[in-house]
Amino acid sequence: MTDTAARDDAWFYAEGGQRKGPVPTDKLRELLAAQTIDGETPVWRKGLADWQPLRTTEIGMQLKDTPPPIAANRVNNGLVWALALAPLAYLFVEVALLNYQNSHPAGDEFFEVFLSPLSWLVPVLTNAVLCLVDTEQLKRAGYSSGWLTLFALLLAPVYLFLRAQRLRQTPTYGFVWIASFIVSIILRAA
Repeated sequence: MTDTAARDDAWFYAEGGQRKGPVPTDKLRELLAAQTIDGETPVWRKGLADWQPLRTTEIGMQLKDTPPPIAANRVNNGLVWALALAPLAYLFVEVALLNYQNSHPAGDEFFEVFLSPLSWLVPVLTNAVLCLVDTEQLKRAGYSSGWLTLFALLLAPVYLFLRAQRLRQTPTYGFVWIASFIVSIILRAA
């Protein structure tokens, strides 16, 4: 294959607001099969006037073999609403732990070894479980994305905003998380 032919076969695609590529047609098909990109991903190659959705190109014919994602309004948002209100629930866990600590003598080994770590373990593990279960639900609905899982494990509020963007929803649950986090901080200080 000549260098000119390689450039004619080279595609660029947009991901996360950045231009990626050049990649050959086969690599673009692999990304599509792995659901790293989808039919709405903007793509461009030599000969195209402007960026266009992948589904409108010849590679988009591969999309006809797979069903489209379920409509975003049909995806269950219960887990993300639980996640959005979770900072308030964690406050109750912390209050319960503090009440236990205050009602028992200082130097309580049971509290220090088992209960004290719960003040940070419960939020971390609960957030991770809620986010991971939700990402699996999104994969089954056709909204697969590996990078979304990364944010699910690291930062719950970022995950909520990225999820809303991926499903083209208003990020109300992200704003609710921020509000409930602020309220939990105010209540802790009181």
